Amino acid sequence: MPTRCVVCQNFINGQFYWYDCPGELTRRPVCDLCSRLESICDQCRLPLRNPTRRLDDGRWLCDRDAAVAVVDPRDALRIYEEVWRDLQSVLAGTGTLPRRNIKVSLVNLHELKKHHQSGLAEQEDSGVLGLTHTRIYAGRQFQHEIFLLSGLSRARLAAVAAHEYGHTWLHENVPEGRDLDHDTKEGFCELTAYKLMTLWREEAVKRIILTNAYTRGQVNALVQAEAEHQFHRVVTWVKTGKDELIASRNLAQALELQRSDEAAVAAWPPPAPVATPVPAVLLLRGISGTALRRFALINDCTFKPHESARVRVGPSSNVLVHCVEIRERSAVIRVEGSAVRQELFLGAR
Repeated sequence: MPTRCVVCQNFINGQFYWYDCPGELTRRPVCDLCSRLESICDQCRLPLRNPTRRLDDGRWLCDRDAAVAVVDPRDALRIYEEVWRDLQSVLAGTGTLPRRNIKVSLVNLHELKKHHQSGLAEQEDSGVLGLTHTRIYAGRQFQHEIFLLSGLSRARLAAVAAHEYGHTWLHENVPEGRDLDHDTKEGFCELTAYKLMTLWREEAVKRIILTNAYTRGQVNALVQAEAEHQFHRVVTWVKTGKDELIASRNLAQALELQRSDEAAVAAWPPPAPVATPVPAVLLLRGISGTALRRFALINDCTFKPHESARVRVGPSSNVLVHCVEIRERSAVIRVEGSAVRQELFLGAR
């Protein structure tokens, strides 16, 4: 079957190239002529034949990525709030969970680089999509400032927000004498983002996290460690372990799982996670996204249209909810066992 160029949509008769797009499972064919185009989409990395969507910092976006790009600071804050709520369940029982001492800003690439050059950021400049500045005052009082890059999709922005929140967690929970390798710190933050994307079922972004060379393999080792030995053990190692990094070939030793001494035995089982409080009825707590792609937060669960999930109701109950439609100020749902649709409104009690 003849191959079409993904850029110009013409059949390819001569030389062409395969392009790997971030998060995509398959490569995309690009003809020789299109491969010479100068403008590149900042997100999918494909050449642009007739670029029309340019961000204020000079980055170009293809029409598909421009349609879902987060450029409004208000949308970014709503997404961050969703991330914070979901990370409470991911990190429950692990220590201090920073909240009111965090300021979040959506910035363009020029502003992000300017903040990085200020010398307060821990991350390297290469490919950074977010930054965290932390100031420590007397008595280990922390003030965090998170900067998120504009122009990302909702899911990618959420993953970046989760990564940056991981830095605030590290600052407030890792003892001063605990030495962690730089890549391990970044790897733990990426693990936090990976777990959130698992919760959100965003497989494309999970793929981006695992294939990114940013942490030099530490995120892969930590994801493997979490799968084999549970997240609680990884967190315990991060806070109290002796090694600076996790070697994937020797996970058990790095995580100190030997049961030969009483201390190792005493560290297990982990404390029971403390679930975040939820309403005793189904409440619509927020709507985010765009008119073409909305998301609804019902109690502690985020929905897309036509998505089903179990939602906690009160301290010990849950129901299976199907999201039928998300409107500007309400969400239409159907609860398992009932044929009647309900409409939940923002602000209702």
